[in-house]
Amino acid sequence: MSCHAIGRGMNSVVKVTIELYDAGKIDKESTAKIIRACVRGVYWCDGNEYEATDYIRKCRCGRCLKMVPKGEKLYSVWDVSSDVPRPEYIERDFQLALDVLCEECFDIVLNERCENANAGERERKYIEEEFDSKHYLSTGQHDDFNNGYPW
Repeated sequence: MSCHAIGRGMNSVVKVTIELYDAGKIDKESTAKIIRACVRGVYWCDGNEYEATDYIRKCRCGRCLKMVPKGEKLYSVWDVSSDVPRPEYIERDFQLALDVLCEECFDIVLNERCENANAGERERKYIEEEFDSKHYLSTGQHDDFNNGYPW
């Protein structure tokens, strides 16, 4: 059975980290490193990676950390086709804060991973064909809940 409490706990750390980043008190690299540590932290108690980033995963890019406006696209590196080599290592290899990326960052990462200048575009089309738009459209705001529980 999964421990959801550790996901909520790590998510609360992610929330404070993003608040500090947005206030200019910590830089992008430090922010991403802390968020990655929160994601890894859930392993100490059989947690779920996505719960640690629930606060930002529907509206922030995991590479550039920009807030993605509502209705714009955020693509998960986990949703790519079988044409992408070793997708399970993309987050680690590219030092991403989380698995969802804005269109520009998705293309940069996938083009490099696949060594193909058109891989990002190809994979975006694949995701848009395979998934409902609710799956990859940004909400444009941070989540008001901590994994289903009000802050």
